[in-house]
Amino acid sequence: MVRQVIGLAATLSILAASAVSVSAANDLRSVNSAALGISRNHPWSEPVQINDPFEGNFIGVFDRNYFYDRLLNTNSRIEVQSLWSPQSVRFLLITSDRNCRTGSIRYGIPTNLGCSVVTNSRNLTQLYVKLNDQVYQVSGQNSQFPISNELAQALQTAPEGNVSIRLLTENGETVNTEIGQGTFAAWRTVYTPQTRASAE
Repeated sequence: MVRQVIGLAATLSILAASAVSVSAANDLRSVNSAALGISRNHPWSEPVQINDPFEGNFIGVFDRNYFYDRLLNTNSRIEVQSLWSPQSVRFLLITSDRNCRTGSIRYGIPTNLGCSVVTNSRNLTQLYVKLNDQVYQVSGQNSQFPISNELAQALQTAPEGNVSIRLLTENGETVNTEIGQGTFAAWRTVYTPQTRASAE
């Protein structure tokens, strides 16, 4: 069953025992940029205090997963980076493939003139998050998606285990990936009602 997630959902009613106080942010590692990118070396899969000069200060978790698959009829290394913050999640989908040039044929074998890695990013428009048997669908723009109260509660209270997500590009291509247990555990901090309220 697929449920369309709408920006304004019912008020959360999470048990106080599962809530993490915003004051816990004082104990988190500090990161000075919310930017995603190939050269970034963030503390992955752990809650951090982000102090970005453009986006402000908030608690979030950076996630990264990569695998090899066919995309646009080429065998590519696909890397999915994301930043899960109290009000939204932003993705960077990077595909890298080897562009090998060949020269003249010598002794019946083409000579290899070298390979270069071509890296492209894709614009994402749809996000699907599967938690247990429930699928949450979120529409977004420029690879960024809002986190409704309903989805935040589901992320914060879901049972342990890897979480499957599906991303749709603006060209209609589908990329399936997973969120690992480290990021999953960090959601319990990022999506408490207190943390979300402080980020509004």
